[in-house]
Amino acid sequence: MSDLVLTEKRGLNAGPEPIGTALEHQRSNFLRLVTQLDPAGWAAKSRCTAWSVHDVVRHVVNVAELHIALLSGSPDVERFLRHGPILPATTPQLWLADSPAQNPEETIQTLAVLIERERELFQARTAGPEGPLMPSPSGRQLHWSTLSLHMLWDAWIHERDVALALGFEPESRAEDFPLVTMYGLLLAGGVGVLAGHPPAATLALRDITETRYEIGVAEDDVFVVAGADGDAQGHGAAGEVLDSLTGREPDLAQALTAPEPVRAPLGVLRQVM
Repeated sequence: MSDLVLTEKRGLNAGPEPIGTALEHQRSNFLRLVTQLDPAGWAAKSRCTAWSVHDVVRHVVNVAELHIALLSGSPDVERFLRHGPILPATTPQLWLADSPAQNPEETIQTLAVLIERERELFQARTAGPEGPLMPSPSGRQLHWSTLSLHMLWDAWIHERDVALALGFEPESRAEDFPLVTMYGLLLAGGVGVLAGHPPAATLALRDITETRYEIGVAEDDVFVVAGADGDAQGHGAAGEVLDSLTGREPDLAQALTAPEPVRAPLGVLRQVM
């Protein structure tokens, strides 16, 4: 993993294929999780306090639909963009309001179909031309495959929102999804840049083992290196840090042991979630 470098504008130095593989893996884990739920589980409150577990799964369906529209160039993307800039606190709720009502079985069936279509379109997009940079929810311009990582990161976080709320251990551990950690830091760094606080730090984040991630900015392109050398200026558990950056518990000062100048650029994301 020491050779993995992710940037906003150039994507992953290993190419987009590992992103597609990780996305398929996480989708499979999530589908397996929700398929085993009973009616009480579907109705239970998730870690997203305004949403039930079913609401969270419907949101994952919405984001998969958005991803498919972006990958295919479908005009269906307007359904998700018609509300204006994506605001994490309000826009997903508007997407749910636009979506047809479904029972849990229908939601699972829809998600399974979308996962297969997403896989086909991602593979086709990988074989196509690079294309222009794409606007992202953060307001930064991203390589198309880096934007696909946003969809993976979103789904990974929501798998935790369901599993942890129901007392399960999420199957998609940070250890097995370094690209999620890399993108979470990349997203936080991009939001920090927009706020005038560019990041520059090396963080030692652990799950089963510890990995060092360097985050910085070069020529207005935020980058994250996995397996970085050098001393770490921050330490924490990867899952807790990613949770905290997205506005969940714990607070970033508890999740990431680091000087305030290291935490501050990353913590801007938490403030807008």
